[in-house]
Amino acid sequence: MPNSDLPILVGRTVDLFLTTVDELAPGLVTGFYLVGSVAFGDFQPHGGRGRLSTASDVDFVAVTDRRVEPESREMAALAEAHARTAARFPRPHFDGAVLTWSDLAAGPDRCPDVPCAQEGRFVPAGRSGINPVTFCELAWHGVRVRGPEPVDVWADLNALRAFTVDNLRTYWRPWWQQKRQRSALSLAIGLSAWFPVWAVLGVSRLHHVLATGKMTSKTGAGRYALTAFDPRWQRIVAESLSLRTGGAEGRRGYRDPLARRRDTLAFLDATIDAALALP
Repeated sequence: MPNSDLPILVGRTVDLFLTTVDELAPGLVTGFYLVGSVAFGDFQPHGGRGRLSTASDVDFVAVTDRRVEPESREMAALAEAHARTAARFPRPHFDGAVLTWSDLAAGPDRCPDVPCAQEGRFVPAGRSGINPVTFCELAWHGVRVRGPEPVDVWADLNALRAFTVDNLRTYWRPWWQQKRQRSALSLAIGLSAWFPVWAVLGVSRLHHVLATGKMTSKTGAGRYALTAFDPRWQRIVAESLSLRTGGAEGRRGYRDPLARRRDTLAFLDATIDAALALP
């Protein structure tokens, strides 16, 4: 896909990274793909400053023909290219992993630690994004910027379902338990606009995967939740959609952020249970 077909900010971010890495290590990156919100046509460039932002990230998978060795010139080129990109475009975060073509075919469980970036921080070896979600997004929805169409990519719906169930049990349920505490930090997070977007739309996405066997974006998950869930949740879902899309979808329905926090936590509790009860 030409960069001109991407959202402007995404295209400029990708172009800077690829131009820099090509300059420093010509021929190293032979494939480059976008996943996440861009792949689903749901890139949202708006959002507040700081950690608790409602904006989308730019999520990528870069591919090399061979393993990039630690302390090598190629590793230094990747680190420098990412550093220049993050400095020029600190938001949204430019996050992703650098894999080989063999890694893509083998799948996440057989993939070693690789160069990757999370929340704009690059590390030479890590596992950020090395999971069934990234691989299935790439195989089924990935946006090609460089290289062949992503056809020879591991994708397993049963593994995606198992990963989703585990995510609900080991991340989302403890996260709900922590955020329902009335500590100063939990209250500050709970009163932010980020809170319902992350929680309501995030868990709705997981419910959607388990109920339909298909992946969707945060906005797509909100649309799904409006029709698939009990009407009592429509107010908090519409609020989350509105915050996610800058008012383009959904109607704001809360003047009291404490009430919004309460309903977000209640929705989260009920929807986690409902998702885990799906066959």
